[in-house]
Amino acid sequence: MEVDVTSSTDTHDPRTDAALRGRTALVTGGARGLGAAISRRLAEAGARVALVGRDKDRLSAMAADLPGEPLVIPADLSEPDAPLAVLDTALSTFGRLDALVSNAGKSQPVPSHLATAADLDEVFALNVRAPLLLAGHAAGLMAESGGGTIVFVSSALSNRGHPLTSAYSATKGALDAATRALAAEWGPSAVRVNTVRPGITRSDMVAPLLDNASILAAYLKRVPLGRVGEPADVAEAVLFLSSAASAYITGQLLDLDGGWGATSPPIPASE
Repeated sequence: MEVDVTSSTDTHDPRTDAALRGRTALVTGGARGLGAAISRRLAEAGARVALVGRDKDRLSAMAADLPGEPLVIPADLSEPDAPLAVLDTALSTFGRLDALVSNAGKSQPVPSHLATAADLDEVFALNVRAPLLLAGHAAGLMAESGGGTIVFVSSALSNRGHPLTSAYSATKGALDAATRALAAEWGPSAVRVNTVRPGITRSDMVAPLLDNASILAAYLKRVPLGRVGEPADVAEAVLFLSSAASAYITGQLLDLDGGWGATSPPIPASE
């Protein structure tokens, strides 16, 4: 689930602050939500970052606040030709691509019995077709230059059932499956592919939930760490998977949900 973030955090690990110095990275949905947090952290770690999104003004404002001469690439990735055009632009400017973070996506909270073919095509175009085109072709480019990293941003709902999320969950499950297949295909070429699966993360999107004390309390009872996610939680994990600190990790699905998905609800103590 996505977040809105406009400022950097102070939770940096000094071991990763220069982890991407001299590297290039491309982040889709890179100027809002999780993408903004990720773009900022990769830039702070030394990467030159290409920000991809539909809102040119938002991208430009984000770029103006980042170090390392970021590149702005306005694009609607749901258009069939857009993913490869984005890669061409990044490669022509950077000369190489070292890291791809495929973050752009959308939910489609339509009751399953009311969903239309157009509804499904819309969400699958952005959440599945675009990431797979970007990842496959980026992997080929990375292999030619000695390797690289790809990180998909999936969701805790990719492997948990929740009402009104069948299309969204299906798209995120597709990314989970693609992670393993791409890791097997490109590992011999030193291209690593991993996925992060955020749970409920502080954002405008989930503000109604966070503002409802009873709903929030019920959710937090099922989260061993006792809090919702923060933008920095996801950004730091993506940085780790994009850096040499994770050099022997590929094909993995990293849950960022405070233990929600891995544990059962607490059993009330007997009175």
